[in-house]
Formats: sequence, structure tokens, C-alpha cells
Amino acid sequence: MTRPLLVPEPHRAPSLPADSGQDTLARAIWAHGHGRGVRAMEALAAMALNARHGQPGRSLVQVVRDPMLFAAWGPDDPRHGPMLAVDGGDLSFAAAHRIARRAIAGLDLIVAGANRFLDDADPVPAWAVGLTPVAVLAGFSFYRV
Repeated sequence: MTRPLLVPEPHRAPSLPADSGQDTLARAIWAHGHGRGVRAMEALAAMALNARHGQPGRSLVQVVRDPMLFAAWGPDDPRHGPMLAVDGGDLSFAAAHRIARRAIAGLDLIVAGANRFLDDADPVPAWAVGLTPVAVLAGFSFYRV
């Protein structure tokens, strides 16, 4: 069975306040996954929502903007500036907005249970030592911590 092809329309990303959960999530998954395809961004979105589920009382914006979850929210991260500057004219950012909207609505959550991720190109941090990923996709390993 094949999934329908997601073809983003340029300039169609909604104009949302910078502190909206959808925009915050879209920027984070775009910053970390846009070069790795739609499935990677979907997996990152699912992981972010799983992380929020494990932190009652914190909003999606608070969880996603934690640089311990998405390093791009750290001001020294090289993805930080491009993440804040990207707009709906970027096709992959338009796709990230669609993915964020669907994930928030509870659709297409493909990494069940994972609440942390690791870019396989990065050194293994202390929190991941000895853990087995629950999923590996597009150069990311997803963990339940």
C-alpha cells in the first residue's frame, strides 16, 4: 500500500502568531527534518507530541521550544536563524505546517511512544547510552525515555 504523495503549495503556510503551537512545531520539524523528507518531519512531530503528553501542565510551545528536545531553539544552534526566518514560500516549510496541523489533530502519529530523538550524525548523549531506539527513520533514532 502506498501513501498519497504530499505536494505542498507555495505561499500557503498560514499566517499564525509566532507563539502558536502549530507554527512552533512546524519550525522545529522543518529545522531538523526538511532535508530528510516528509516521513522524517512526521516522525519528529509525533515525537514532540509524545514528549508533551509526558509533561502535563506544559504547553506544546513550551515543550517544543526546549533546546533539550529540539536543539534548533537554542540561540547558538546553526539552524536557529534559518528556522526563525523561513516562511511559506519554502515548499518544505509549507509541508511542515501541514504535518504540524495533522499531528496536533491526532492524525498520522507514526512513532508511537517515542519522546526523544537523536540525529544519528551526532555523538550519543549520556541520556541515550544503553537505550534501544523504538524507531529508526531517515537518519534519526527515536527513544522512549
